Amino acid sequence: MELPADVAALLERLRDGLLARGGLVGIYLYGSLVTGDFSLARSDIDVLVMVEREPDKTTIGELRRLHEALAGSGGVADRLHCLYVPAGSPSHDPDRLHAYWYGTRMTQWRLKVMTQAELASVGVAFHGPWPPPGVTQVPIAEVQAAVYEELRDYWRRAARKRKLWLQDSWVDLGLTVLPRISAVLSSGELITKTEAISQLTDFGVPAWLAGEIRGRRDGEMVRLGAAQQVHRALVVRRVMRRGVRQLGRLSPSAREG
Repeated sequence: MELPADVAALLERLRDGLLARGGLVGIYLYGSLVTGDFSLARSDIDVLVMVEREPDKTTIGELRRLHEALAGSGGVADRLHCLYVPAGSPSHDPDRLHAYWYGTRMTQWRLKVMTQAELASVGVAFHGPWPPPGVTQVPIAEVQAAVYEELRDYWRRAARKRKLWLQDSWVDLGLTVLPRISAVLSSGELITKTEAISQLTDFGVPAWLAGEIRGRRDGEMVRLGAAQQVHRALVVRRVMRRGVRQLGRLSPSAREG
């Protein structure tokens, strides 16, 4: 797989820094970077790092300094999202928190079921053995259950918020989530963001708004005045609330019954 030159250079520096400190098992790529849907203008660089053991406080400090040095190089470095997971366990608990570099800061995050499914189905080893130790194919029923839980527990609340939909990043994320959740719940398919954008009108997204989202993904500068932002937020909130209700009818347990 051929990576964009600046992304490849960033990942090589990350690999070299991790090899120098020891304990590295593998570096694995997933998401748009490996599905052919990567946007130099918008996409995150999704990385899972397998290490020999869970990083302790001292190790996390060392990792933070490594990432801060990488972030100082500019370019795409602020879009690097890097989850550190120990390779010793034969299975990975989706509720367990791990060290996570999120663009510009160190925090904690989970190895979610969807991430494991993406890794197993389309992931790529940048460094280390394949498949990633302990990562196996996830039954589609488990993926659907996890996605439905996120719809119910997270997106239902997020859809009701008002100020959230004034932000471009949330507009793009929220609306493209709807077709992606629909694909998983209805057929078990994992679709890309570009495919999701092409299906936005199915959820009542106006053509002008779908074009705006597509333009940002293509690197275009989309400028809106304050009144336009407020109008857009009202439209997005309405679409999101309706879409979440619609997808709620695709409950895996309801279909099984």
